[in-house]
Amino acid sequence: MGAALLAVAALMLAYAAYAVLIGLSSADIAQLGGTGLVSVNCPTADPCQVDQVTWTISSLAPFRVTAVNVKWTPASSASSASYTVYVTLYDGSNNIVGSGSATQSGSSSSVTTSVSVSPVSPYTSIDPKDVYKVEIVIVQTAF
Repeated sequence: MGAALLAVAALMLAYAAYAVLIGLSSADIAQLGGTGLVSVNCPTADPCQVDQVTWTISSLAPFRVTAVNVKWTPASSASSASYTVYVTLYDGSNNIVGSGSATQSGSSSSVTTSVSVSPVSPYTSIDPKDVYKVEIVIVQTAF
């Protein structure tokens, strides 16, 4: 019998909680929207890959990395298509040595995007001996 009384009391509390009316207009509600799950497509032609990375080195000693040349094929050949190629260089401790970005138009064939890189503090130049890893990010910026 005690359990039944406890259950009735709990139902009465629940009913009281739902009896509160909140009056708001849509102007009082912050706007919200969402896409749901959407696949992220690679901006390079299938298969999704960078074909080759080469280096541009200064012509006078001390020799330093001045650009990274990224060979790849854009996913779109449309003349209106535009991409930004980002390059980040890392040292042996995964600290950023330098970075840069460059834009690239769409193309139906392979392109080489030359990305000028600038040193990141505390580096004052990008010594080849300090570059252990390279990260390439390609973003489509126009269709």
